[in-house]
Amino acid sequence: MAVKVTWTKAPSCMDQETTSKTRLRVTATNTGRLPVKVVEMGIRYPRRNQVEFETLELLGMVLEPSEEASAYFEIHQMKGLPRYDTIFVKDDSGKIYYPDLRLAARIGRFLWWQFGSCPTT
Repeated sequence: MAVKVTWTKAPSCMDQETTSKTRLRVTATNTGRLPVKVVEMGIRYPRRNQVEFETLELLGMVLEPSEEASAYFEIHQMKGLPRYDTIFVKDDSGKIYYPDLRLAARIGRFLWWQFGSCPTT
């Protein structure tokens, strides 16, 4: 089973050519050959915040191979999170998928989870 997670700034409702400054579109795509049940989408905060994982959307949908599911999040839901590569998708077996990054960016994300902090309001 493999799920690819991507995020983009969502298009504005009034003008589809410009992106919204307050919304994100998170997409989970099944890249494997077996169906995957996507249970939730959320964000992960650093360990210092005492709230490591926060669910933003409960999905509970089965993705067949090459199918995708999208959810829209308001940036204020992320409570001051300065980075969006910490968005995750969890399947029914408990495996968590994050956006694909280059090696240096993955190391930076890991170090931020371990030693960073961000304000949660």
